[in-house]
This record gives sequence, structure tokens and C-alpha cells, in this order.
Amino acid sequence: MKKKVSAVLIMCLTLALALSACGKTTSTTSKSKSTSAPTEISASSKPDASQATSENVTTYPLTIENYDGDGNKAEQIFEKAPERIVSNQPQAVQLLLALGLDDKIVGASKSVGDVGETYRDKFNALNIISDTDSPSKEVVIAQKPDIIIGWGSTFNEKALGNISEWNDKGINTYIMDNTASDENNRTVERIYTDIEKLGKIFDVQERASEMIDDMKQKQESIEKKTSTLSDDEKVKVLTVQIVKENEFFGRAKKDLTTDLITKAGGISLDETFGSQSVENLINLNPDVILIINRTDSTADDKIKALKENPSLEKVNAIKDDRFVSVDYVDFYGGNYETTDTVTDMAKAFYPDLFK
Repeated sequence: MKKKVSAVLIMCLTLALALSACGKTTSTTSKSKSTSAPTEISASSKPDASQATSENVTTYPLTIENYDGDGNKAEQIFEKAPERIVSNQPQAVQLLLALGLDDKIVGASKSVGDVGETYRDKFNALNIISDTDSPSKEVVIAQKPDIIIGWGSTFNEKALGNISEWNDKGINTYIMDNTASDENNRTVERIYTDIEKLGKIFDVQERASEMIDDMKQKQESIEKKTSTLSDDEKVKVLTVQIVKENEFFGRAKKDLTTDLITKAGGISLDETFGSQSVENLINLNPDVILIINRTDSTADDKIKALKENPSLEKVNAIKDDRFVSVDYVDFYGGNYETTDTVTDMAKAFYPDLFK
């Protein structure tokens, strides 16, 4: 009898151990590291039906808060993901390319700024409907878009007309956040807003999240270096967009250049938008001049003009030959590569910190 009981106990113990072993699983979590350059989208990074969750899949109809041409808040309702995009803003097109939406762009315009080298071949392969950022209504309509993406000035009577004209035709509109005609400061954070909203509109939320995380990690890396600087150690920076004989075209305090300079660890001297006398440049006496590089007025041409003006020879930035160039697409409205531009600016401002 004792032997039978012992045998039963042994069998029960063996069964319990087996069940316990089956109930254990090993879980491994891995996080992809961001690279120093923008990450191209690949087929493997697009969510498929088996991997998708309710958090990264858009449910339609979708309501997105955006703007009209006057900077007023305006809602856009999307019944489904748009399939035919027209954009007159290269910055926006570059962002759409980064999101992997190449095949949905049926019309793109050029402007006074080239898209980044990473996306240039893809941009040039698109259907270019205008050599300027002002295509006609007729040309836009001919592309049969279901969404038009542009900047604030796109949707006024001098350009493509009010957003209601297009919405009444069943065509959605989207104004890039940093170009809206509102009173808020233009910032890198507003680029995140665009990426997040466009990710929802086109149902590519996973990719949008990757891009935002990548940009934030790069900004954190910059701040780890520049946070050690006192105000006395920070360089004073002035933006120059256009140079004429005795005047220059500057940017306003609310413009994105102010945020880029600040995020790169500098002190922005940008105050006034538009043309101003070189006397103002002399009085501000920047340590560094931030030059906007455009296709119609290159950074090299502007630097040459500033250096050749004898009245500016005592300005610190000119005397010390401290110029930093920023491409038009990275400063006006901004895009996925704008944080890379901030990194380059910080390295130019403080080379010793980034050795």
C-alpha cells in the first residue's frame, strides 16, 4: 500500500513540474536605435494587419483640426485615407516622402529651396506641376487631388483660394502648422504636430511615431552638450535671408529660426521681419550670422556680399568669419531633417563641445 501511495505521489509531482515548465515563457524587448541621418521607410516598417493595434491604426471618418488661410482653426473630416496628394510646398513633400507616401503624390511644385539630398531623386521623379510654389487652380484641378497640402498663403484669393472652395468640391486641405497665419511662435514641436496628424490622416502612424522619436532623441543629444553653457558662453546669432547694398532681410522673433538657434544652444537676435538697414546689423553685432540658402540667392553669394561691405568689417561674425548656412526647406515650415540642421548648427556654434 505504501509503495502504491509513493508511486502516485511521484507521478503527481512529475506532472506538476511539467505543467510548471510549460507555463513559463521568455520575453525579449528590443528598441531600434535612431541613426544620425533620417531613416528611410521600408516595407518591413509599415504595419500589417497581423501586427496592427488599435493604437496605430486610423479609424475613419477622422476629424483633424487644422487652419484656414487666415490662420483660424478649421476642421477637416477624412472619410478614408487620401490617395491623390497635390502639394505646392517642397518642405511638405519632403515630409510626405519621409512618411513613405511617394506613390500617393500626384502633383508637386518647386520653390526657392531644394529638398534635402536624401529625398532629391524621389522628389525629381514626381509629377512636377509648377516651377514655382504658385500653380494655377486649373493645373491643380487637372491632377484630380483628394487633398491639397500647402502653407498658409496657399489658401487665399491671390493663390488657390479659400479652403471652403476646395472642401465644397470634396477635396480636403491641410496647412502645415508652422506656416499658418496665426500669432503663435513657430517651433520644432509644431513639426511634430504635422508628422503626427499626417500619420493619422494617411494611416501611417507607426512610421510617424518613429520619426518623432528619432527627432526628439537627436534634440536630447544636443541638449546634453549645450546645457553646460552659461549665458555668457552662448553665441549671439542673427538670421540674414537676403542681402542688398545697404540693407538685409531679417526674420521675426516668432519665426522658426529663433527656435532653431535656441535649440542649438545660441541666443537669437532675430526681432524684425523684413528689410532693415545694415546699421541695425552693426548695432546688434552678432557672434554668428545664420544665412538662409535659397536657389534664387545662395548662401555663398550672401556671405560674399556681407564680407565685401566695408561698413560691416567690425561686426564680430564677419570679422571672425563665422557664418552658418541653413537650407530654406529646413527653416521655412521645417521637415524631418530640421533636427539634423539644429545638430549642424550646434556643432558650428560650439565646435569644442562636439569634438
